[in-house]
Amino acid sequence: MNQKTSLFFLLVFFAMAWLPLGQHEFMVDHWMKIGAFLAPILVFVGFRERSTTETPWAADVSLMAYLLTASYLFHQVEEHWVDLLGREYPLYEFLNGLIATLFGDEKYGILTRSGIFYINAGMVWTAGFLAILNSPKHRFPTLAMAGIMFVNGIAHIINALVSFEYNSGLATGIALFLPLSIVFFRTLLKSGAANLRLIGAAIVWGFIGHVILFAGLFASNVFGLVPSSVYYCALILWGVVPAIVFREKPPAHR
Repeated sequence: MNQKTSLFFLLVFFAMAWLPLGQHEFMVDHWMKIGAFLAPILVFVGFRERSTTETPWAADVSLMAYLLTASYLFHQVEEHWVDLLGREYPLYEFLNGLIATLFGDEKYGILTRSGIFYINAGMVWTAGFLAILNSPKHRFPTLAMAGIMFVNGIAHIINALVSFEYNSGLATGIALFLPLSIVFFRTLLKSGAANLRLIGAAIVWGFIGHVILFAGLFASNVFGLVPSSVYYCALILWGVVPAIVFREKPPAHR
């Protein structure tokens, strides 16, 4: 299986998630389960498509695009399918409970399962797919995936320290997000393939993504300031941004 074939199958999967073919209701309830089955395939394809084994795995941008995206899919299983305590759809219940506590019980349920699907499949799947599609010629999309994972992992740890309890996503945040993102950043810095400015921009992109996620949720579903469709489109567009900015110039022909 060559890279073009691999990308073709990824494109088909991505299209099946979004094209209006009558599968919307199924995707809303089961998108994270589909991601769970896709994740090991991405890991396999990533190692299978390595152009050379002489390059350290963490310096191989194409491989890391696959691994980072697969890691996020595993993370979404813990957050949205079943966590280590056996709770199903745990983050959905947690966020709605938080909103109810802050704004009153009448606001409980304001975050819908459809909304969670658009939030995760919209921004994260878009960013991950574009990272795989653009690597290794354009490194920033893969750096951005590492950036949002770094921010998310830190957020889960802070949540755990403040509440003194396990939260859904903490395990994969510690075991996958922080080690992979830090090793990737460190490896590219050491090799000169990236500088602090580029890595800082990737982390900022990830941080702003979380701000859009939560600020948009409250602006749309709590205060009614913007339509939900605008909020979801903003998330998808933010997932596209890394593929547009910091593009490397092609080498000059001699």
